[in-house]
Amino acid sequence: MRIRLMQREDCGPVADVLNHAISTGIAHFGTVMTNEDEVRADWEATRAVYPWLVAGSDDDSFIGFAKASAWKSRKAYAWTVESGIYLVEGAQGKGVGSALYESLFTALRAQGYRVVLAGVSVPNPASERLHETLGMRRVGDIAPAGYKHGQWVDVRIYQKLLSPCDGTDIPMPIRDVQSTWDELEAKKQVNT
Repeated sequence: MRIRLMQREDCGPVADVLNHAISTGIAHFGTVMTNEDEVRADWEATRAVYPWLVAGSDDDSFIGFAKASAWKSRKAYAWTVESGIYLVEGAQGKGVGSALYESLFTALRAQGYRVVLAGVSVPNPASERLHETLGMRRVGDIAPAGYKHGQWVDVRIYQKLLSPCDGTDIPMPIRDVQSTWDELEAKKQVNT
């Protein structure tokens, strides 16, 4: 498996995996199918500051993606992100989600982000287990949070501190995605 920054050609597969989540379950709160152009617009609008990572199989076939986005728009939230992760059917339980999230957390930490939040529609035991295994702490439930497929759905909020937030340190400005990723990849090459 290879994890890399998302590229323009990944927008179609990302739209496909999102549409599967939108149409078949409660993991994604979207109710209208998306398309490659919408995914591309979202990615292009945020990719300089928020990583979008893609996992490819050994033959580089798309098997999933993880991304970060703004938690809230006010300036005090600048060091807090929301994470999301979606895998193609059949990729769950094979370490893909863990590898994507570990890479995402590493990149976010290197950029200067401090806090990651994730909302998990419940019940979803596999996603809950993934978040907890990666050190995310359950910090609350929104019950109910939304209505989809004829039912009210609760969302469990998870939090991970990427760096200490002791109240006395001043956080550094957030670094851009590309140069941070290039630096992390160069360090990997040195260590192999």
